[in-house]
Formats: sequence, C-alpha cells, structure tokens
Amino acid sequence: INLLMFEKILIPAVLFVFGLTFGSFLNVLIYRFSRKENIDKILTGRSYCPNCKKPIRWYDNIPLLSYLVLGGRCRHCGWKIPLRYPLVELIGGLTPVVFYLHFHNWWEVISYTLMVYILLFISFVDWETFEIPLLPAYIGIGLGLILSIFRPDISPLESAAASAAGFVSVYLINFVYKLFRGIQPLGEGDAFVLAIIGAFEGFWGIYSAYFLGAVFGLLFFLPKVLKNKSLTFAVPFAPFLSLGAVLGIFLRPLLGF
Repeated sequence: INLLMFEKILIPAVLFVFGLTFGSFLNVLIYRFSRKENIDKILTGRSYCPNCKKPIRWYDNIPLLSYLVLGGRCRHCGWKIPLRYPLVELIGGLTPVVFYLHFHNWWEVISYTLMVYILLFISFVDWETFEIPLLPAYIGIGLGLILSIFRPDISPLESAAASAAGFVSVYLINFVYKLFRGIQPLGEGDAFVLAIIGAFEGFWGIYSAYFLGAVFGLLFFLPKVLKNKSLTFAVPFAPFLSLGAVLGIFLRPLLGF
C-alpha cells in the first residue's frame, strides 16, 4: 500500500512542484529573451516587476500561489500581471505529471517533458517577437538526439533522420510556394522548431505538427482571415506547430501508429 501510494500520489506531487518551479524559471527566460537581454543577465539577474522594475521578494515569487494571493497584481505598483505567467507555470507543473501517468518509462517521461518545456519557451518568444531563439533551439535538437539513445520508443537513426527532415521540409515548402505563388508561408525559424520535434518525436511528430498545427492556426486566426479576406499576414507559427506535435503524442496510440 505504501509503495502504491508513493507511485500514485507522492511522485506526481513531487513532479508537479518541480514543474511549477521550472515553469516559473521559463517565465523569466521568456521575458528576458523576448527583450534580448545579455545572456549573463538572463541567467543570473534577480526577478523584477516589468512595470516598476522593483525586485520581487521570494514570498511573492512562489509559482501560482503568489499570483493568487496577490490577486494577479504587483505588490508595489499594482501592475496587472499577464495571464501568461500563471499559465506557463501551470503547464510546467502539469506536463511531467501527465507524461508520468501516460508512459511507463522514465526516459520517455524526461524526454517529452523537456520537449514541451523547450517548445513552450520558444513558442512564447515567437509569439512576442516573431523570432525563434536559436541557442535554445540548438540545445533542444541536441537533447532530443542524445536522449534517443536511451529511449525504447525511438532509435537514434529515426531521431536524426526526422530532425533533418523537419528542418529541410520548411525550405522545400517555401521553395514550392515561392515558385508558384510568390510567397513564403513559413518562417526560417520554423525549421528549427520542426527539427526539435523530429529529434524528440520522430516522423510522426513532423506529421502531427504540420497537420494539427495548420488546423489550430487556421481556427485561431479565422476571424482575422474573414475580416481581411486574405491569408497574407504574419503569423507566429511555432506555437501551433508545437501544440500539434504535443497532441500528436497522445493521438498516436489512438490512431494505431
């Protein structure tokens, strides 16, 4: 009974707290990378309010809890904290728990959790800046390739091949579109996002990222499409590619792939 309690309750609880903490750290990285701060300041500087610039005390920096206690506002200036902060923390907390309950292998849990964290970070930076931060992208690709060595669900060969295919596919799609329609539908940074997805998830991740990403992107921007009566406007596509890839993880067994 004690072992069962440990597996069913304590491990998910520990994972959730760890994930919340990491989600809080991701918020710091998202904010500072989006404003292109120096790398040493990104990693070592204290957290501060983006509005009044005052340092945030430790008791006001407890993931989720501090947001709720403060009513979503800065203690010093009353600035309304964007919903993105608790959202990223919550996703950070739930991610390892969901993968722990879904998979039975720790290498898969670790791999997919890292993939989500990296894609979550890149997606929010892309949403705010329309740019893909390359250093985290390189790290993501490298981690995906290395972890494939230990995983039972993907081989290093498939990881490398899918990563390369995801990267090249963006340039092929852009080449064809430019040839026939004179436009570039995907940003070059999206190639790195698909390379990360391929390294962690294999070819299935590329398929689901493209298909589901296009569906979610179209649904999200449909009001804008109808208003402008045009598809020619800039869209941060990394969040939708990432969402498609993550959902593909759970759809794969249901579809028998």
